[in-house]
Amino acid sequence: MSVSIDLTGKVAIVTGAGSGIGRETSALLARAGASVVAADINLPAAKETVQAIEATGGTAMAAHVDVANVEHANAGVAATIERFGRVDILVNNAAAWTTALFKDLAYDDYIHDIHITLVGTMVMTRAVYDVMRSQQSGAVVNLISDSGRVGEAFLVSYGAAKAGVMGFTKGFAKEAGRYGIRCNAISPGTTKTPGAMGMINQWGGEEKLLKAYPLRRLGEPIDQANGILFLCSDLSSWVTGQILSVSGGYTMAD
Repeated sequence: MSVSIDLTGKVAIVTGAGSGIGRETSALLARAGASVVAADINLPAAKETVQAIEATGGTAMAAHVDVANVEHANAGVAATIERFGRVDILVNNAAAWTTALFKDLAYDDYIHDIHITLVGTMVMTRAVYDVMRSQQSGAVVNLISDSGRVGEAFLVSYGAAKAGVMGFTKGFAKEAGRYGIRCNAISPGTTKTPGAMGMINQWGGEEKLLKAYPLRRLGEPIDQANGILFLCSDLSSWVTGQILSVSGGYTMAD
């Protein structure tokens, strides 16, 4: 007997959907049957994601959303309800990071990283919370980072923000579970996205980094999207408040 993940009838909002993990996740959820709202501060990039989904027969719409702006977040959710009538899935993928030693970071750098990465996750989750409570169902998947689990030099403010997202994931899962809402997180290792390639090169290139990964390769966006799909699906219906490390073994669970 075959096993498949079918999200037909589900509606998903993916933030940071204009490229990288967000774009790959949007496409994968659409292939599984979900209607996808590709939300991004870069609206042209979000529209490109939608075009790619529609070209393969999927259903999607683009939304211009600054995740840390309450009005933007609420408007994006309202547009989703107007078009599709519900919200079943939220993937909080949007983030910001400044690659530098902490001694070289300006105040505005780490405030920006925390504002987009942590506050943006909380703002977007709050924007869908009432809808999911009224439905008595929903799945929220946050993206953490190995930087938030074990710490990384050159990514101190980003790691601090992601550690905050990890704490938020667990606390929100405990609050929201009574309403049928699950909240989990993916913790990616270094993944070859357009946004990460500059950092990878700054750290000495892919070949140097591979030594730290037992599986001897860096992640691809589809690796993270596969994990997100699992946490969005009924296959994980009794899983909440958990952190799934998709890192090629760079970090391992206790």
